[in-house]
Amino acid sequence: MSKLSSILTLLIQVFITSIVLFIVYIIYALNDVDEADMVNGIAFIVFQPLFGFILTSITIAACLLIGLPIRIVKRLKQWWYAKPLLPILGVFTGLCLLVLAFLPAWTEIQQVIIHGEPTQKQVPNAGISLAGWFITAFSLLHFYPQSLLNLFRCRKVASA
Repeated sequence: MSKLSSILTLLIQVFITSIVLFIVYIIYALNDVDEADMVNGIAFIVFQPLFGFILTSITIAACLLIGLPIRIVKRLKQWWYAKPLLPILGVFTGLCLLVLAFLPAWTEIQQVIIHGEPTQKQVPNAGISLAGWFITAFSLLHFYPQSLLNLFRCRKVASA
């Protein structure tokens, strides 16, 4: 039963992380649309979801590989389970960084060509965006809701 529970938890973690990262990717892709015409619209609808899926899959694979010790090493897994607010804080921090990357004080100026003419465009800060992207992905992939429930159960029993 424990194996089935672990596999089900992993599938839920991957599914939720995929959806969140895909939504973030599409928001960034929408920000990158310079020209609104039929060709760009069709290209956006066809290619951006494909690129989003590929980037999300690569990110999830990398974060699973980096977080493998949390899943394999028993002492590390117990420590991580005992601190369920750590991945919640990570998700919050990552999402805050993603929002922060769009704020005017943190954006970057980039040269782009629109209608054949070079122009400058404000884009989200790449470093802050990448940090937010990976922190969010890692934290969502390694969030165990059952550890949070156990924490609340222990506090409820202790206060009773």
